[in-house]
Amino acid sequence: MRTSNLTDAEIRSLGYRALVERLGAVGAARFIRQHENATDDYSGTAGPLEDMTTEEIYREAARLERELREESE
Repeated sequence: MRTSNLTDAEIRSLGYRALVERLGAVGAARFIRQHENATDDYSGTAGPLEDMTTEEIYREAARLERELREESE
């Protein structure tokens, strides 16, 4: 998949979906929480999650998990 033409929002959505697919909602939220306070900024830009609380991240991951479950039914 070519990601160079995707917006930041599209990348974020695909990333959430990948995390939820592999880790489930709770695992995805735990993974994201571990990285939300990281100070390494390898790209020179602010991370896409910096304006989200842990609760918002969990709700988004849970929503994606439900969506993925519905798609597979």
